[in-house]
Amino acid sequence: MKLRYLGTAAAEGVPAVFCPCPACAHARKVGGKEVRTRSGAIVDDALKLDFPGDAYMQALKWGLDYSKLQHVLITHTHRDHFCPEEFENRFKPFSQLPEDAAPLTVYGSAQAREKLAAYLKDGVLEFVALKPYDTVDAGGYRVTALNAVHAFNETALFYRIEKDGKRLLYAHDTDEFTPEHLEFLKGARLDIVSLDCTNGVLECDYIGHMGISDNLRMREKLYEIGAADEKTIFVANHFSHNGVAPYDEMCRRLPGFIVSCDGLTVEA
Repeated sequence: MKLRYLGTAAAEGVPAVFCPCPACAHARKVGGKEVRTRSGAIVDDALKLDFPGDAYMQALKWGLDYSKLQHVLITHTHRDHFCPEEFENRFKPFSQLPEDAAPLTVYGSAQAREKLAAYLKDGVLEFVALKPYDTVDAGGYRVTALNAVHAFNETALFYRIEKDGKRLLYAHDTDEFTPEHLEFLKGARLDIVSLDCTNGVLECDYIGHMGISDNLRMREKLYEIGAADEKTIFVANHFSHNGVAPYDEMCRRLPGFIVSCDGLTVEA
């Protein structure tokens, strides 16, 4: 199973659009790994995770062909994760897909379906509404939705994805795992765990995201319940300019983690 990070920032990007803070100034000056676009990833170049407005540019940069895409998982409807208007471009005259092309199926909450409703059409663009702990087959991937601790005016989700004996936990955007989450995850070893690290170096009481200390704590909890071991790949991802430090410092402060950057690929 291969997970490719296409965008690794929060809503404002890094550097943030209008921000002159030290973190943004550093990213503008240094470039490379310090520059982050809005959040999105793809599994095996086949199963898309979120679809922000930056998804088009990311496809060009990383050599992806979305005309072949058939399955998209949406975590929630915040703009850095979901741009419903982009899906209109799958219809003629914006796209010249053949008449027998397979539909693109989007999976997510009832609120995500509502925002996409104007563009849904059987055989072209379809939607499967998920509730927490629903499991579906998405193009051969066994996908289970979990209820994220985030976006309290809607049902936000994160996902466990399984195929060919491999398991990925893609936990964005969410705060620390609840006892219910841990009970569900208990004993089923994960190969890749991608954790929200929006708060970065900040120690704060904000509910809805994690930071460095939370990531380290969640890794220990997953070890304790048998959901992870020394072979599990842990990745910190989804950074705000308010909490992100230079890339090398983030790596030092997250021992045993890979710190994501746009274009990073991890494989298990």
